[in-house]
Amino acid sequence: MGTTSLSSAVSRRCEILYEVPGSEETAEEEQIPDYPVTLFFTRESYFKKVTEKSLRNSGEHKLKEGDEIIFRKDTHNAVELLVFTDRHQVYKCRAADFPDGKVSQMGEYLPTALGMDEDEKPIFLAVLENGYKGWFLFCFANGKCAKIPLSSYATKQNRRKLLKAYCDKEPLATLLFLPEETELAIRTSASRMLLVGTAQIAAKTTRDSQGVAVVTLKKNQTIASVVPADTLELANPHRYRVRSLPATGALIRAEDEGEQMSLL
Repeated sequence: MGTTSLSSAVSRRCEILYEVPGSEETAEEEQIPDYPVTLFFTRESYFKKVTEKSLRNSGEHKLKEGDEIIFRKDTHNAVELLVFTDRHQVYKCRAADFPDGKVSQMGEYLPTALGMDEDEKPIFLAVLENGYKGWFLFCFANGKCAKIPLSSYATKQNRRKLLKAYCDKEPLATLLFLPEETELAIRTSASRMLLVGTAQIAAKTTRDSQGVAVVTLKKNQTIASVVPADTLELANPHRYRVRSLPATGALIRAEDEGEQMSLL
């Protein structure tokens, strides 16, 4: 490189000063039009943002053949979104980044819209209505769970993609967004169930933490499903509630077998 001139040095100093936290990002956020919208996310990775008026006048959803809606959320246009993928990455965006659509449209294909890697697929959409408050709970097939504060995903720079969004050492059984502490019903492949308070699971600040042992499993057994306990009508919930972790849980009784416990 050649000799640095005074003018270029001054120019670089201006750029550095320009990066000092100021009002630019705040001003941009304030300019985002905010109004009620409903968000839809499908199994085949399509995303729709529909206004209240459009939703009231809508008919049936247009979907790709064999596709289905797996997530619906009534929220607002300025809300921030986190999209987790099967490559252990997360993409940060806002609902406002997407055009208002209609139910009669197929929607935006997220891998293309977010510039994902080849063959990368979204697996979970989180809507952050209260900022970076709460936790994500990553439940792995081996019985471990990683409870990660949302604050671990907050960044000072406006980065769109974060690597190592969750642990890649074990297959992911399910991912839950926890705005507050709650009780979960965990079912294993051995037809056992345990009710666990999320407050019992120690939080880890490292995004790709392997977590802590929650379920004691024998060889070839896995976590089959995890759902909020209040979505089930168990005949005797105390039978499955555990005081310490890890735990094996109790065999599921016939009267509770009918409860639907599908993967989230």
